[in-house]
This record gives sequence, C-alpha cells and structure tokens, in this order.
Amino acid sequence: MVERRLGRGLDFFLSGSRGSAPAPAPVGAQPAPGSPAKPAPTGLESEAEPSSSSVPIASLVPSPFQPRRDMGQAELAALADSIKASGILQPILARKVGDQLEIVAGERRWRAAQLAGLQEVPVLIKKITDDESAVFGLVENIQREDLNAIDKAKAFAMLIQKLGTTQEELARRVGVDRSTLANFVRLLDLPEPIQAHVSRGTLSMGHARAILGLMDRDAMPKLAEECIRNAWSVRALEQQVKDINTTLANPKGPKVGGPKKTKPAWLTEVEESLVEALSTKVSVRYGRKRSQILIECAGRDEFE
Repeated sequence: MVERRLGRGLDFFLSGSRGSAPAPAPVGAQPAPGSPAKPAPTGLESEAEPSSSSVPIASLVPSPFQPRRDMGQAELAALADSIKASGILQPILARKVGDQLEIVAGERRWRAAQLAGLQEVPVLIKKITDDESAVFGLVENIQREDLNAIDKAKAFAMLIQKLGTTQEELARRVGVDRSTLANFVRLLDLPEPIQAHVSRGTLSMGHARAILGLMDRDAMPKLAEECIRNAWSVRALEQQVKDINTTLANPKGPKVGGPKKTKPAWLTEVEESLVEALSTKVSVRYGRKRSQILIECAGRDEFE
C-alpha cells in the first residue's frame, strides 16, 4: 500500500536534513508591548541558510508551477478579512529566483494579503529546485478539497512530463495511490467542453470517468449535455454508455431468427469486478476451450 504523506506535505522540506527556521510573528497583527525593534530586512538577503522574515509584498511573484488556475474571489475576500483580524499565521514559502522571490507555497495567502492592504508578509526563504517547487505546489493544493479534478489532472500530467517520471513514481512522491493518479490523468483524454464541466462542478469525476468509456469520442459532448439536463446518476450514465457501445458494436442488431446471446450472471460479475479494480473498461469472453480478457488502457504508463 502506498504510504500516505499528504498530511505531512511541505513539512518534509521545512524540517530535518533541509534545515528549519522559526516562524515570524503574524504580519498585520500588533507587536507585543516592549518587543525589541528589529532592523528592516531587505527580503532578498538569503544565502546558504534559509531565513524567515517579513518582506515587501511586491517582491513576491507567483510560481509557474501553481496548479490552481481559479481562485474564487469570495474565498480570497474571506481570507483577507481573517488576515485583517489576526494577521498571517503561517509564513509563505518562497525561493530566490534572480532579483525576486518566487512563491512556492502560499499564493492564496499572498493574494489575500494584497486585498487586506498589507505592505509586508512573513516569508520563509528556502533553496528549492524547480522539481521540488513543482511537487510542493501540487502537494499543498492536493490537500485542499476545493481544487477541481481537472486542475489536479493537469498538475499531475505536468509533473510527469517535467520530472521525466512514471505515474507510479510520482504517486509515491506525492503520497497517493497509483490508480488514483491514473484516473485523474485519464480525464485529460476528454474533449475540452467536458473538462470545462468537470472544472465547474456541473459534472463529477465519476460522471467523467463513465463518459471515457464511450467508444465514440465525437458523441461524448452530446452525452455529457444530456446527462446534465436529465440529472443522471453515475450508474445511470454508465448504463447509457453501455447501451450506446452495444449499438455501435452491433449496429444491425441480432440476426433475424437467431437467439440473442446473453452472458451468464457469473461472467458479468467477473467483468464488473475487473472494471472496478482496474478503473478502466474490461471485456471478458469465455469459451470452453479458449477465453479472453480484454483490458483497455490509454498510454504506456497505464499499460504498464
């Protein structure tokens, strides 16, 4: 079983062999009476050792590896109100890139701090590679339930390409099951209109996976619209896909006068169990002397 490390997430990089630094006091909150004055930091003086300090908010730039493409304004406004009342309780993680600080984790806090009118924010500066930065951004956002399935899928696909790794290795690094990661990546095989529905939440990931089983790709958008219009459950959609595929496979229907062959219940149960276990379309053909199990897969990683 895959070790689940999402709960630890960024802590791995902020402690242990990579060094650690105390978090600064919340920015935006009033300093305690009698606190000694500290020299104003430049925010860019990080050398070999990581530093934690308040830096000008304008010196930070978003990460190109940020998987979240849509940050709700209502959510940011609520976070900005919280920051006004209590300050930023957790430093933003950043790395030095040229003359700027690139955000590795905490872009939502940075954007909300701008809405709150802050001039400085607490930042923990670390030496972080491009690969680590990409993994950081993904791990931090996976822990948030409101990151939509398509953004997750695109982030996984981007990391696989950037790191030159397999789905299995990436799944181990970010702490998810390989089958879970594969199911997300398969969503990118859907036509763009259906991906948009999944991003907006008008179609669930379960509905999207069911549509992937349709043999006719051109018919997918129309089926998706019909599913939304009729508020079909995932199971009802799966039945629709099955019926359409049956028609496509045998457009002329059964031969006149010939008995319609049906699979025995035990064989259907085996087929359904394999579909559930492998999360892809499986067809089982049983014969007295010869039998076949056909497993559909997309790409070499899924094949392996």
